[in-house]
Amino acid sequence: MQATFGEYIKSLRVENGLTLTKLAATLDIDQSTLSKVENRKRCLPIEALPKLAKTFALDLNELKKEYYSEKIAEIIYSQNGTSELLELAEKKVKYLRIIETKQRKIDFEL
Repeated sequence: MQATFGEYIKSLRVENGLTLTKLAATLDIDQSTLSKVENRKRCLPIEALPKLAKTFALDLNELKKEYYSEKIAEIIYSQNGTSELLELAEKKVKYLRIIETKQRKIDFEL
């Protein structure tokens, strides 16, 4: 998805003929919150993702990927990040997985 997460939500809402008020009520959030999400002034509460997926018949796992990838992109962008920053983060993720795997083995052996 090239659009921001908020732009994506707005396009889904408009394409399906929903008002801000109606979609906000469906997602159990404030209309002003949804407006701010659509305009990149606020982040959609994570708890709203399952309701968003259900409302528009979207795959929840794919929606979560889009949601989190935007959060990561915003962090990198705000730090004037480069691909080097992303590569370092990927290395840390691999390291965390190794640690978790080792801890599971230790717990399992007890």
